[in-house]
Amino acid sequence: MNKIKKIALVSPPSSQEERYGKFAGAGSTMPSLGLLSLAAVAMRAGVDVRIIEAAAYGLSQSRVTAELSAFKPDLVGITATTLSIFHAHETAQAAHDALPGAVTVIGGPHVSAVPDETLTRFPHFDIAVIGEGEETFIELIDAIPDGRASFVPGLVLRKDGGIFHTEPRAKIKNLDSLPFPAWDRLPGFPGRFRPAPFRYRRLPAATLVSSRGCPNNCLFCDRTVFGRACRMFSAEYVLDMIGHLYEKYGVRELVFEDDTFVVNKARVMAICEGMKRSGRGMTWSCLGRVDMVNPELLRAMREAGCWQISYGVESGDQAILDLVEKKIKLDRVRQTLAWTKEAGMTTKGFFILGFPTETKETMQKTIDFAKANALDDISVFKLTPLPGSRIYEIAHEYGQFDNDWQKMNLLDSVFVPKDLTKEELDEAARRMMKEFYMRPRVVLSYLMRLARNPLHVLPLFRGFFAFLRAVNNG
Repeated sequence: MNKIKKIALVSPPSSQEERYGKFAGAGSTMPSLGLLSLAAVAMRAGVDVRIIEAAAYGLSQSRVTAELSAFKPDLVGITATTLSIFHAHETAQAAHDALPGAVTVIGGPHVSAVPDETLTRFPHFDIAVIGEGEETFIELIDAIPDGRASFVPGLVLRKDGGIFHTEPRAKIKNLDSLPFPAWDRLPGFPGRFRPAPFRYRRLPAATLVSSRGCPNNCLFCDRTVFGRACRMFSAEYVLDMIGHLYEKYGVRELVFEDDTFVVNKARVMAICEGMKRSGRGMTWSCLGRVDMVNPELLRAMREAGCWQISYGVESGDQAILDLVEKKIKLDRVRQTLAWTKEAGMTTKGFFILGFPTETKETMQKTIDFAKANALDDISVFKLTPLPGSRIYEIAHEYGQFDNDWQKMNLLDSVFVPKDLTKEELDEAARRMMKEFYMRPRVVLSYLMRLARNPLHVLPLFRGFFAFLRAVNNG
């Protein structure tokens, strides 16, 4: 095979309805940061790269196939979650049909969690990149033409009629060695992409990940891509990247998607100081953990432009939090939410219903907890035992588990605990959303946000109608 000169990186077609269910009108259209990072390292190696963001752009499979046929890449890299793995395979098959000789490479959280089963079920994936992809991908590009892929660490591939694992790949120690994501490979960036309504205050907006890995060990989380060791881009790197987005692309709003953005307080303080010093006045939001912040840090974040923090609360029942090894206490949740409000930021809580040992009584505790504390917004998910999580292996011990990858959007009830029925679980989720959002205080807060920012009028109406469909059985 000749040297690989052209690569297409694809986020496969996946509709808003598939990803967000009845909340499709309020879904995000942000691009895949993983593909942007892979594109950047490939471009630095001298390869011509095209990103096809089918999910974000709403492209059909036929449109993706047409773009692949026109570009004629030597290698097609595809990213997939569990929910999108079937669409990813359709893309790989289309690539093989349209481009004889092209190599298809699958990456992302799903194949990292269950590589053997994925390659066995889906024959059009030639090679799988396991875990963190940048260094593996670059070595793979060089190795394929010489038939040396089986010597590249971090791969699972087909060999001698079977599935072959190469040596594991060590995690990247110095994340600052990576180039900035290749935003210039996205036509229409940043204006064509939007976070979910009320995850931004201004446009244009961009998402960032400034750290990798999570030190926690929750029963329901998958850590197969980045691992448990938390590695961080330096504050200087993050500030340079923010400046690049501001100056080159006009970005004014940032959404940090780190699992553990606040884990290193000194780094967060340095980022906040740098943002204040720049005078750009950018606004931003992030994910936090209730036991990793204090009033001093929260005030610094607010002064640097942070307006919202989202916390994983998960349940209002302490016994369930202990069972799933969340390692937080409800008293600390209450305290941190109050601190965040006192600092002048809005709060969002992520909740999950349907944990092992869940009952109607424990779900009511969660509903009551959400309503009784300083929360402005909530998201309510159903427990989904995703491949790679510990609960995936033991879910059948605690209830009925429908292990259908195509249903794993966090909204369908694929797992039902022994003491509940699917109908009871679905009804509790609808009731939680309805009781939380239909209170006068919350309705008034949304009206005040609209008055401050008319930009949200259209997204609010889309979100409101999606909400009505969800809480009224569609």
